[in-house]
Amino acid sequence: MSTPEVLIIGGGPAGAAVALELARHGFTPCVLEAQSTPRLKVGECLPPSINPLLNHFRLTERLRQRVGLATHGNRFVWGSNAIEERDFIFSTNGPGWRLERQVFEEELMRAAIEAGARWCSGRQLITCAKDDAGHFKTVVKGPDGIEIYHADFVVDATGRSARLARSLSARRVVYDRLIGIASYFSEDQQVDSEDDSFTLVEAVASGWWYSSRLPGGKVIAVYMTDDDLLDLVTPRRREVWLALLNQTKHTSRRICKFSKGKPTPPRILASHTVRLTSVTGDGWLAVGDSAVAFDPLASHGIAMAMGCGFNAATAIVEYLAGRREAMHDYERLIDRAFASYLLMHHEAYVREQRWSHEEFWRRRHAREKARAKKS
Repeated sequence: MSTPEVLIIGGGPAGAAVALELARHGFTPCVLEAQSTPRLKVGECLPPSINPLLNHFRLTERLRQRVGLATHGNRFVWGSNAIEERDFIFSTNGPGWRLERQVFEEELMRAAIEAGARWCSGRQLITCAKDDAGHFKTVVKGPDGIEIYHADFVVDATGRSARLARSLSARRVVYDRLIGIASYFSEDQQVDSEDDSFTLVEAVASGWWYSSRLPGGKVIAVYMTDDDLLDLVTPRRREVWLALLNQTKHTSRRICKFSKGKPTPPRILASHTVRLTSVTGDGWLAVGDSAVAFDPLASHGIAMAMGCGFNAATAIVEYLAGRREAMHDYERLIDRAFASYLLMHHEAYVREQRWSHEEFWRRRHAREKARAKKS
């Protein structure tokens, strides 16, 4: 009997994790990735909690040799003017990671291919629907024109857009309007490369900032706010973004210490909380940001994506073996993870009361008050 065909739409960390785990179970999954090569993405830090999963996928040494530097904790200016610190020294999983994200995704792709997955880049989803035989017919635009793929099971790993799931009639619920405006600096080569491996989060009146030193001689700074609280054309100008950065106290001081020269042109990134009303269906499921995307304050982006991919692959194996309840088990797992996230989200934003009269914070505090009344 032939192995059922599994098609994964999207080759980011979630899609790669599904492909890697399925290949280790003897499947030959096919990944259809829209980009021809891994593109530049923001989101380069992994918490220590991901280390057991990296060990499971045999990725730890690959990261250490090519793309990863240790991060030993988080610093945050949140709820007061003082800098607080959460050190990873007491973590049973060891330190976290700072990644060169593009190279990291290349390594995930290579690992999946080496395990037995097929990887087809430059394939953009057009449509996906079940045919008369009950198989999924997926139409994509490839490098040489229209291509058609048939599969017994399909996976949505397209990110926040959830393009595949929405084509199968799933609906999204968007919880806020958060965006990130990110820029990179070149690191000052005269600064000790081992000095300050911590990430830094700093709350401000109109949102918050995140910064970190990264591999490849880069320093990143990201301004988080709501997309309707500023003219989105204006922050794309370096001088305007720098003026916003210079209004911070600790982040601007850190950037000044570790970087040199002008930043890259600022990029606007979707960062809102969003989830599908249902993350599974008959012969399909969604993973990573396609299923549920978290506020970056949670620091769970890549870890959630890869953990979700691992659990999705397990559910797919069981489903194709005849255990239909596996889809419900997976959905309940996502529901529990999202409920835990909402609690963390509530506790984090309520803790910051210094600018409760400002629109960015007023919205979040009002939302949390409404939830408290309902409960």
